[in-house]
Amino acid sequence: MITLYQFRHSAFCLKTRMALHAKKLQYRVEEVTPGIGQFEIFKLSGQKQVPIIVDSNDQIINDSSTICEYLDKKNENNPLFPEDPILFAQCKLIEDWADTTMATTCRKALIKSAIENPQLRTALLPDEIPSSVKSIVDKLPFKNLSKISNVVLSSKDNLELQKLLEALSKSLINKKYLVGDSLSIADISIAAQLSLLKFPKSAGPILSGEGSQEYINNPYLENLFIWRNNLEEYLFSANSQ
Repeated sequence: MITLYQFRHSAFCLKTRMALHAKKLQYRVEEVTPGIGQFEIFKLSGQKQVPIIVDSNDQIINDSSTICEYLDKKNENNPLFPEDPILFAQCKLIEDWADTTMATTCRKALIKSAIENPQLRTALLPDEIPSSVKSIVDKLPFKNLSKISNVVLSSKDNLELQKLLEALSKSLINKKYLVGDSLSIADISIAAQLSLLKFPKSAGPILSGEGSQEYINNPYLENLFIWRNNLEEYLFSANSQ
C-alpha cells in the first residue's frame, strides 16, 4: 500500500489525495508535524517538503506533479493525462499555472484571511498543538497587522486571479471538466488550489466553508466552488479510505 506523508491543509497534498482517489489506489496517511516532523521526512527522502509518497516497493517520490504522473502510470485506468497531444498540452499548461501563479496568490489570500480572522487562524494550527496554546494564539493582537495583510496580497494579483477564476467558472456552467470529456490533472490541480480560497468538506467541519471572504462572496465564483465541491464529493465518496 502507498503511504502519503502530508500536511492536511496543503493544497498540493490535497491534489495528491484527489489523484489517488481518481486512480482508485489504496493508501494510508502519515500526518507530518511542521518543523520536527519535517526532519523525519528529510531522513526518509532527502528533502523537507510534502507531499511525499512511499510505495510498497519502497520507491520514494516527492512533488505533487511527479507523484501524479507516477500514479497515472501505476494504474492505467482513469487516465489523468489525455492521449490527444493538444488536450495533453492544455492539461499540462493548466496544471503548471495552478501549481505556480495560482498557488502563490491563493496562499497569500489565505495568509491575509488568517491575519484578519482569529477563528480561521486557530483552526489552521496543527492538531498536535494543545488547545491552551491555540487559545493564546487566538488572542494575539493580529489586528495590528492589517496593513501587512494588504501587502501580502496585492490588489493587482487579487484582481487578476479573480478575473481568471471568473472565466473558469463561466466555462464550467455547461461542462463537467476543464479539458475534454473526462476528469484530468487540470481539474484536480485547479480544485486543489481552490481549497485555500474556500475550504471544502474534506478539510473538516471547523474549516469547511471558511476562507477568503473576497472570493467566497464573489457571485461569479459560486459556480466554480460548486463544481469543486461536486468533484471532491465524487472522488472521495467513490473510493473512500
